[in-house]
Amino acid sequence: MTVSESIQRMTNKLVELYKIDFGYPLGENVIRKVDRRNGIPSAFVSTNGSTWLNELYSACDGISFPDVHVGYFLKPIERVISFDRSSEPTTVVLDHEFSVLPFGSTGGGGLFVVGCDLGNVMLLPPGPLHDGRYCGIGQNVKHVAATVPIFVDLLSSDLSAFVNDDRDHIYIA
Repeated sequence: MTVSESIQRMTNKLVELYKIDFGYPLGENVIRKVDRRNGIPSAFVSTNGSTWLNELYSACDGISFPDVHVGYFLKPIERVISFDRSSEPTTVVLDHEFSVLPFGSTGGGGLFVVGCDLGNVMLLPPGPLHDGRYCGIGQNVKHVAATVPIFVDLLSSDLSAFVNDDRDHIYIA
């Protein structure tokens, strides 16, 4: 499934989410529309690791699902470009050190990052960060997906499972 197809599936599922009575008002669960008349910004294209995110940010400008499971948030493209090394990593240390690009988070404080070399998506739990270097040794770093399109499809599955009250579903976070 392409990223655009997964985004469309999530857009359709959000309509169902708003029909559910949770007993409280829902937050703003949105897939931000793309408005890039001049294409993807050159600052994004020149950002290390952005190649892996091109399809995602061509289909949408991030996602905000505060009411889905633990909450899922994919940053707008401008926030991916201007991340803060004091609160987001540029490298992760596991059995070796590698570069990453943060592009989202969970409501529980975990960060979604894409590996700059391989394009795999990981979920980093809150942990030690010093000058953009995240030490994942002893942390429960989760390898979520081999590619960004697979990650977006898993996110779509999480939304569907949440809306359908599928209690057997295994969520990303």
